[in-house]
Amino acid sequence: MNPNNTPPPAKEPSTKSRNPPSSYYNAFTLSYYDLHVLGHNMTYIWRCPTRTVQLPLFQKHFWTTAASADKVPVGKRHGQGQCWEHLDIGAGTGYFVAEALQTCLEKVTPGSPPLRITLMDINSSSLTKAQRRIEGVVDRFRGGDMVKVRTVRHDVLDGDLLPEELGKGKGGGYDVVTMFNVLHCLRTTGEKKRGVFGLAAGLLREGGVLVGCTVLPGREYQPGGLGGWRVRYTLWLYNRVYKVFGNEGDTKGELEEGLRGAFEWVEVEVVGSVMTFVAWGPRRENSLMR
Repeated sequence: MNPNNTPPPAKEPSTKSRNPPSSYYNAFTLSYYDLHVLGHNMTYIWRCPTRTVQLPLFQKHFWTTAASADKVPVGKRHGQGQCWEHLDIGAGTGYFVAEALQTCLEKVTPGSPPLRITLMDINSSSLTKAQRRIEGVVDRFRGGDMVKVRTVRHDVLDGDLLPEELGKGKGGGYDVVTMFNVLHCLRTTGEKKRGVFGLAAGLLREGGVLVGCTVLPGREYQPGGLGGWRVRYTLWLYNRVYKVFGNEGDTKGELEEGLRGAFEWVEVEVVGSVMTFVAWGPRRENSLMR
C-alpha cells in the first residue's frame, strides 16, 4: 500500500559491476597491462598484434581520420561547429584512444571538428588511468581547445539503465563507439552478451559506426602443436582460475548474428584467435534505446 500515492524513487545507474573481472584491474595490474596483455599476449598467444592489427583498425575510425573519409560533411551532419563524439566502452589504460589521438593531433587542421571523448567503464581505476593518459596527450599537443575528455562509470551489461551523461532517446549522438577487448571479459553468455551490440546501436547517430575486437576460444582459431597448447592453457587460466575472461561459450557465428541483429551492415575478420568487427547502420527497432 502507498497511502500518499507517491511514485517510487527513480533507480540510479549501477556502479556495482555484474561482471566480476572488472574488479581485477587496479593501479598495480594496470601498470603492466599494456606490456603483458596488449604486447605479449596479443602477439604471442592470440596472434593478433596490437600495433599492426588492432591499433590501425581503431585509428581508421577515429576523429579526423574518420571525419575526412566520411561522405557526409561534419558541418552538415551535426550543425556547424558541433563535436565529433567518440564513446570508448571499456577504457582499460586508455592506450588505443591516446595513440590514435596523438596521431590526429600531429596533423590536425583548422577545419577539423572539435572532439569529445567519453570513456565508459565500471572500474574507477581504469577510468582514472585512461583519463590522465589521454589528457596528457592533449596537454602535450596543446589541444585543450579542440579535445575534451569525460568519464562515465557504468556497467556495460546494465543496458536498461543508462546514465544521463550517455544521452537518451531514439537515436544517440555518437559518431563512433569502440569496444576493444571487452566482450571476452564479460562473464555472461547468449542474449545478454549479444545485447551489448543493441546498447551500442542505440547510442550511435544514424550513420554511426561500432568498431571492436574480442578473443575467440574455438580450436579452429588455434595453431597446432605447442602453440595451440599455450592458447588452451591461457584460456583455461583466464576463464577458470583468474576469472578475468568469460568467453568459453563465445562463437564467431553467434557474435556475428548479434551484430547483424543490431546493425544493417557488418564486417568481421578473424586474425589468429581474435575476431575484429566493424558495424554501421544501427537498427533502431532492435536497439536498447528505441
